[in-house]
Amino acid sequence: MDKKLLLNDSLQFLGLSTGFTEAELRDSYHKLAKKYHPDTGEFTSEVMFLELNKHYEALKEFLLIYHEDDFEDNLQEVGGEGIGFSNPKSEHPTENKPSKDPIFQEYKLAKEKETEAILRYYEKRNLHPIELSSSLNQELVQLQKELEPVLLVYATITREHPKSLWARDARDSLERLRVWWPKG
Repeated sequence: MDKKLLLNDSLQFLGLSTGFTEAELRDSYHKLAKKYHPDTGEFTSEVMFLELNKHYEALKEFLLIYHEDDFEDNLQEVGGEGIGFSNPKSEHPTENKPSKDPIFQEYKLAKEKETEAILRYYEKRNLHPIELSSSLNQELVQLQKELEPVLLVYATITREHPKSLWARDARDSLERLRVWWPKG
């Protein structure tokens, strides 16, 4: 689908104007999610809820690439290429543009460090069973050290930016990473 058309459809579906903010996107999504959710909303079919999610994700991705402050300027740049997909003919594909959202940059860097640390752990363990006793598993001690700064970033995002698009993912990541610290 043409990116600009998808963007315009998404704006219309969520009832937003071109200068929307992250907060307006989130509020509109929650309002419509209540209306369209097949279990609790006005509709029993999930079609409208799935459509809502498609449009929400498209606009969320657009905010990652283009910060809300320069939305109007970047709407022109999207042109017929759309959000989040590269144009092989374009000299500057949109998928390679860094996000101007500083919270996303922190989140993305932490996610990359998390992934690299866990991959290194498994490489060192040669895919042996996980041993969560630090006295028996020195690789676990190293992994915990590497994950500590990542946990701090996730905790900072959830504490200082609770309404950010990335707060929920950061909370989920914190919960998921608890597995590496045995209860004791």
